[in-house]
Amino acid sequence: REAQQPPPSRPQQACDMSDSASPKVPGGPPPPPRSKRSQAPNSGRRRNRQRDDYDDYGNQYDGEYDDEEEEEAPVNLMEETPETVVGLNVNVKGELAFETLLRIDGKVEGTLLSKGNLIVGETGVLVGDVNGMQNMLVDGKVIGNISVEKLELHAKATVMGNITCKTLFMDHSTTVVGTLNVNPFAPQEIDNEGKIKDDGKGSKKKDDKKAEEDKDEDEDGDGDE
Repeated sequence: REAQQPPPSRPQQACDMSDSASPKVPGGPPPPPRSKRSQAPNSGRRRNRQRDDYDDYGNQYDGEYDDEEEEEAPVNLMEETPETVVGLNVNVKGELAFETLLRIDGKVEGTLLSKGNLIVGETGVLVGDVNGMQNMLVDGKVIGNISVEKLELHAKATVMGNITCKTLFMDHSTTVVGTLNVNPFAPQEIDNEGKIKDDGKGSKKKDDKKAEEDKDEDEDGDGDE
């Protein structure tokens, strides 16, 4: 019998298990491992960085980094619930004290004692000065000077007096008869270069204090002799 020849074997294809994006160089070092982070830079919400943590660029953090502080949302007085409301047909004269928020829809004539917030509604009238409050919204009429942190004047607002505040929002149809002092250092005034003006009162107080000290020293010296 003739010996049967085995069937010709198919040539085996080389199987390259290396990453196509990192071609293997013969005789060279193995390719670096691919990073497991697939998140794009600056995407997603920030989180606390722990020691031995890496950012999206492969940089290592030395310690713990907290999330950035979020800016405080602006106060919307119209959404707040007033602590006290002076109604449409109510007239108040004298001193009025409150803690958080007062809304005036009637008429108030006198002094307001508070460090809180104030709303003068469309039908409200305030006759008197406002000093030392945080936020104030006017849609009615104010006869007096205003000195607050933030002032918002709506379209029908009328202010007959001087205004001093750090932040001012004013509609185009607002009526204001008086002077404005709006700057980050209010109630202090600033010059053309943005520096606080020296009104001379501080230096005068220092001179007076120094004169009193000198006078006391002279009196003590006379008494010792």
